[in-house]
Amino acid sequence: MRAEPVADTPCLALGEGPVWDGAAQCLHWIGIPDRRVLTLHRPSGRVTVLELDVTPGTLMPAPQGRPVLATERGFEALDTATGRTELLAAVEADRPERRMNDGKRDPYGRPVAGTMQRTEPRQPGSLYRLEPDGSVRPILDGLSIPNGLAWPEPDRLWHIDTPTRRIELHEYPEHGPVGRRIRSLDVSHLPGMPDGMTLDEAGNLWVAFWDGGAVHCLSPEGRLLDTVEVPVPRSTSCAFGGPELDTLYVTTARSEEHQLSGALFALAVPGVRGRA
Repeated sequence: MRAEPVADTPCLALGEGPVWDGAAQCLHWIGIPDRRVLTLHRPSGRVTVLELDVTPGTLMPAPQGRPVLATERGFEALDTATGRTELLAAVEADRPERRMNDGKRDPYGRPVAGTMQRTEPRQPGSLYRLEPDGSVRPILDGLSIPNGLAWPEPDRLWHIDTPTRRIELHEYPEHGPVGRRIRSLDVSHLPGMPDGMTLDEAGNLWVAFWDGGAVHCLSPEGRLLDTVEVPVPRSTSCAFGGPELDTLYVTTARSEEHQLSGALFALAVPGVRGRA
């Protein structure tokens, strides 16, 4: 299978964090150094761009109220009319050499995102959760570049630590830190490094590989089930969208050798549906 570029989507330095909004029938994604939130309105094919005043790591829409960004400052609420943000909770305010990276809302609706070092050598980062009372709780430490969060069940969390080329499944209690490791998948035999991830309704993992030019579908046990080729090397993340959740959207990052790098790509995947 091969993903194709979505018409009229701009190329970004680093496209990331696609998330499908079923109620509005649109896909949101971000440009990290570009400081943008982009929205593809599926019925019309129109793309809108919101300029930000901060550097986003991920966008987490809200069923009601303002979306939440994870940024270089912490968790922030986004005004979608102006692009202005309001700091909800600072994260690692004493560490200007770090920023927040990939994240998602957990099954209880709480924003979860990780931190990473901006430059080499990378000191370990952590996963943080924004609690309903406005406090921030560290829930998992010792990660180089936290990526690809996905919950197959409310009490289970998949996450990726990109440089280690491992995808791990942990217990995820409703309260308190991430629990014991249940499973660890070594994907170092696949080209590139695992980045963003989503799940389909069968519980399989769809993982975008940076410098791998592909999204690979893995079973929960780590067996390679399928591959979607992406015609640029730096695949960053993926999400299922569309009315039937059967279109796989893939974000990418720019590389000098490829004209379409940084664009949004998509593919209708036969017989596969994502999770709402």
